[in-house]
Amino acid sequence: MNSDQKGLIEFIMRLPSRLEVEVHRTAEGKFWAKVLNLPGCVTQADSFGELIEMINDAVHTYFEIPEKISQHLGIYIPEKVKKVMEQREQQKQLEDVVREIMAGDTERLSFSLGGTA
Repeated sequence: MNSDQKGLIEFIMRLPSRLEVEVHRTAEGKFWAKVLNLPGCVTQADSFGELIEMINDAVHTYFEIPEKISQHLGIYIPEKVKKVMEQREQQKQLEDVVREIMAGDTERLSFSLGGTA
C-alpha cells in the first residue's frame, strides 16, 4: 500500500458513516442545512441538488480533508433519495431484461416466488 492509499484510508476513517441533517427551505425557495452530529457544520444552496454537494463540501471542510483526497471519497446522499434511486435502477434493469426476453409478441415464461414488492 502506497502513502497516497494510506492517506486516503486515514481520511475515510475520520468520516462518520451516517449524517443526521436538518434541511430547511427559505421563503425564497432556497435551502440551508445543519449537520446535527457535527456541531457548527452548516451550509446553504439555491437548489436541493446543490445542497447535497454543499453538505459534502461542508463535511470535508469540517474534517479538513484536502481537495486531492476529497475527490476520491464517496458522497453523502439522503437515504430516501438513495432508496428511490435504487428502485429506479432496479426498474430500469427489469425493463432491460423484459426487452431481452420478449423477442416476439408471445413468450412462454416460468415464474417463481422470490421477489419482493
